[in-house]
Amino acid sequence: MNQKTETNSANSFSKRFKTALKNLGVGIVFMIAGLFLLWHNETTILDRELNIEQAQSVISETQKKSSENEAETPVGTQNLQSTTGWNWGFRMAGWVILFLGLATLFKPLVVLVEKIPLLSNFVGRGITLFALLSSLSLTLILMSAVWMVARPVFGAVLLLSGVIPLLVLYRSGKRAKLKQALKQA
Repeated sequence: MNQKTETNSANSFSKRFKTALKNLGVGIVFMIAGLFLLWHNETTILDRELNIEQAQSVISETQKKSSENEAETPVGTQNLQSTTGWNWGFRMAGWVILFLGLATLFKPLVVLVEKIPLLSNFVGRGITLFALLSSLSLTLILMSAVWMVARPVFGAVLLLSGVIPLLVLYRSGKRAKLKQALKQA
């Protein structure tokens, strides 16, 4: 009976590992889709804002040149409240899709260490944290690349905020190596 459960356990492990390997393609597709969604959304927002600024400058120049000051109408700003909600929704959707893609890419590693009781829990959480911070960083760096064209200060702020999660990942890995070296000494 013990041999039977070991055989079933080995079969279920091999099935889970094969499924995780097959899902690598899904993870890559999710990553590409998330990056494309973020890039397309940000370039659309940038184009719209640049067009609005250009239109407002043309309107203000024509108002200055016109000799009829009494018929002056205030320049109406476009109501961007609804589009801002959609923009942030697409940003969050792109980030979530990117996170799911990264988490799916590292699923085979989680399945490999699944048999080791304490290690599997730490590896699973570590990979989730890695995917979360990496996807956040990739999202912010991609957004900064788009915004560097028109608004360099805003792009630089996004770039710095995108580098911070990478530094957190780097420091946590360095800290773990230091603790391991101290334990061995």
